[in-house]
Amino acid sequence: MERTGRSPRRHWIVPLAVLAVLAIGIGVWRWQGAKNVSVARPVRASIIESIASSGRVRGVTETLAGAQAAGVVERLFVREGDRVSAGQRLAILKNDVAEARAAQAEAALTTAQATLVQVSRGVLPSELEAAAAQVEQARAQLAQQQSSLAQAEQSVVQAKAQLAQHQAEGELADRQLERAERLLERGLIARAEHDEAVTRSRVVKQQIAAQQQAVAVAETVVRAFRGGVAAAEANVGVQEARLRTLQVGARPEDVEIARQRVREAEGALAVARRQAQEAVVVAPFGGVVTAINAEVGQTVGSQGVLQLVSTEVEIRVEVDETNLADLALGQSAVVSSTAFPGSTFAGSVREIAAAVDQTRGTVTVTVAPMKPPAWLRPGQTVNVNVVTNPAAQRLLVPTAALRRVGDRIVVLVVRDDRAVETVVQTRPPTKDGVPVVAGLDADDRVITNPAAIQPGDRLRIRPSTGRGEP
Repeated sequence: MERTGRSPRRHWIVPLAVLAVLAIGIGVWRWQGAKNVSVARPVRASIIESIASSGRVRGVTETLAGAQAAGVVERLFVREGDRVSAGQRLAILKNDVAEARAAQAEAALTTAQATLVQVSRGVLPSELEAAAAQVEQARAQLAQQQSSLAQAEQSVVQAKAQLAQHQAEGELADRQLERAERLLERGLIARAEHDEAVTRSRVVKQQIAAQQQAVAVAETVVRAFRGGVAAAEANVGVQEARLRTLQVGARPEDVEIARQRVREAEGALAVARRQAQEAVVVAPFGGVVTAINAEVGQTVGSQGVLQLVSTEVEIRVEVDETNLADLALGQSAVVSSTAFPGSTFAGSVREIAAAVDQTRGTVTVTVAPMKPPAWLRPGQTVNVNVVTNPAAQRLLVPTAALRRVGDRIVVLVVRDDRAVETVVQTRPPTKDGVPVVAGLDADDRVITNPAAIQPGDRLRIRPSTGRGEP
């Protein structure tokens, strides 16, 4: 009798079929739950890295040109925008103080000459009486000059106190203006409120400039009265010496002293006349007149008739202190202006400030322009790109792949078919993508459409043949 048996392989068919069905089911379930994404691998490229900021054009040398003493502007030879050379006459001041000193010196010389005449001959009783009266008159003039000097010194103290108050108001106005600019950028205040802060800052600066002129004029007046006190004291000495000479009679040595006083008075008169002629404002260097601070007929101090800026200019740029490590002397820069599109010129980093502005967190970088264009003006705002690395090797990723989470910049990469969040450090974007300096490898697969993707999501990669993509 023949027996029929099952093949051993048939025992495995059913379990294998079940496992296959389960595997297919799990695969279908995972496939249906995965999210479609596009990915790209970072592309290594050589790029130019730079620091972009705005800068202010100013002269390498700037000054407020004035004469040696205060006075009233009598003649003005230049206008705003004129180019001048070193030593060129800019203005003439009418110096009443210097002219008064010259008149006093002339009077002192006349007195010294009269004294010499008197000691050379006998003395009359009437001359003694007149000499005593002149001594009293000289002492009264000295007391008056001393009183006027005290009042002038008090005026200086008051003017400096007012200047300090205006300067404190100016610092407050500058801080309020900076705050208003930040709030305006964020849309938290109206343009009118920002304009009010700008106006307030400008008004306070004008008040400071006017008060500085007032301080300069007050100090000049003090110097003038000190000169008057010195002249009055000298006159008292002369009159007292003359009286003593008349009282004791002339001696050979007295005659010689009188001659010496005449010579001293002649020298003092020559100095006073020279000072009266020195009220001429001249250019200390060649440059451009950028502002006229006093017109004809206005009173000015020893400085401040006009503002002069040297022909050679430089650009001051405020750079965030976080960029300090990337800055170095001699780095090249590209300068442009929104007012002159398409026109750029080169520059070089000449100086990096030794200290950081603690209030703003910035450091001042000075850029020397090379072959500046004709449109460049002192006080102008320009755009400056300081090239920190002309050939930096960086990984580039698409701009769309980046997103900000708090104060971090992150990308999503694919690992084991899931989205993984990675923090990256970037540089300013280029036309080919965003440079990444830390956080990614060249083999990473970066998700380029991360808007609807969350870390941990299961992913299904869309096939693509684009540049930098798998």
